[in-house]
Amino acid sequence: MADIAQMSLTEKEQLFKPLVQTNVTKTAHREGYSAISPTRAELSQAGRTVLVTGGGTGIGYAIARSFVRASAATVIIIGRRSNVLATAASSLEQEAKAARTNTKIITRTCDVVEQTEVEALWKDLAAQAVTVDVLVANAAKVTEAEPLLELGADEVWSQVETNAKGPLYFIEKFYSQKGEKQKFLINVSTLSIHMTGHPGVAIRPAYTLSKMTGTLLFQLIAQNVPREVMQVISFHPGTVYSGELKSMGLPREWFDSDELCGGFAVWAATKEAAFLHGRFVWAAWDVDELSTGEIRKRIEEDPYFLRASIVGLNGGLLA
Repeated sequence: MADIAQMSLTEKEQLFKPLVQTNVTKTAHREGYSAISPTRAELSQAGRTVLVTGGGTGIGYAIARSFVRASAATVIIIGRRSNVLATAASSLEQEAKAARTNTKIITRTCDVVEQTEVEALWKDLAAQAVTVDVLVANAAKVTEAEPLLELGADEVWSQVETNAKGPLYFIEKFYSQKGEKQKFLINVSTLSIHMTGHPGVAIRPAYTLSKMTGTLLFQLIAQNVPREVMQVISFHPGTVYSGELKSMGLPREWFDSDELCGGFAVWAATKEAAFLHGRFVWAAWDVDELSTGEIRKRIEEDPYFLRASIVGLNGGLLA
């Protein structure tokens, strides 16, 4: 694919517009909306402790911010850079004051693929009698746009470790916490797992491989754990506008608001979203349409719908 910076605006539009186009629900959102508003009383996270990996920047930060607005008792953000976490924590504290939620913000440095660091983190939380109610697996790694065999086995595997093994470390600790209270496990996935032929996706096959591996991991865990014990949902957060996209000369209106992914994550951590246990969805899909009518009927009746599988080898996948 040609250098994006050298493309005409029309060429850029042809490349990026498909990344926000979806028709699963008749309504596809680009901004936050009332049904997933963090301030909606039915979505309140009051009394809960929420942990967001990769919570210091970007989508992770936006999700942490929404849980603050939803009145979570504590929001823990995890990352590798203490200075980035400190800046994010300061901003989240200001959000809490503005929203009058009194949310406590905790930061912890941790590399999600280093088992000893993960062990130490959860041991420290347990020592402080902190029980995590909602785990948002957001930390991810993506590197150069190269074919798998040119990128090299070590680099490909490093992405699998961050995007699949790292979440598994956290899920094991999260699930094994003491207590009978229902847990909520949210996986920040990507459209890359089902748009492998799109030129903007195909240039990074290692990312697609690793994120599909991670998403299948969450799906299989949900298959063996009742949603009443631990509700598990994977979602594509949207193509969120960033400084990198801005530097490419791409206009803001082509992309999704980070309030969309934040609000959706909060909604996914409630019993309203229980019918999506073990499924993959887009934050853009209207949740009222998902939960009613023909889409809800198919979710209830088709065990393969919105789940990773080999399409075409089962009658339920032919429609």
